[in-house]
Amino acid sequence: MYVHIVSFKVKAGDDLTFIEGQKFEEMTEGKPFGLNHYHIYKDLNEEHRYYLIEYWDSKADKEKLEQSQEHQEFHKLRNTIIEKKIAQHECEQIV
Repeated sequence: MYVHIVSFKVKAGDDLTFIEGQKFEEMTEGKPFGLNHYHIYKDLNEEHRYYLIEYWDSKADKEKLEQSQEHQEFHKLRNTIIEKKIAQHECEQIV
């Protein structure tokens, strides 16, 4: 299983918009092929920092979604509330 982890620093005042935007994307677009599940975590030590952890059947499935026009439009909207991407990691789940 391919795991994609990215942390975001959300602009002050846009925390709820970030979370609701992620939920809205899933509700309106449906679960993308190959996405097993995802979680959003809020950092307890740094304000406005979130971690998005996605579990995919394969990296190819994630890349296919990233290339879709709909997903690119979602990124454009989301980027208006993101202060910066802090880190991005790729992992393989082994346990």
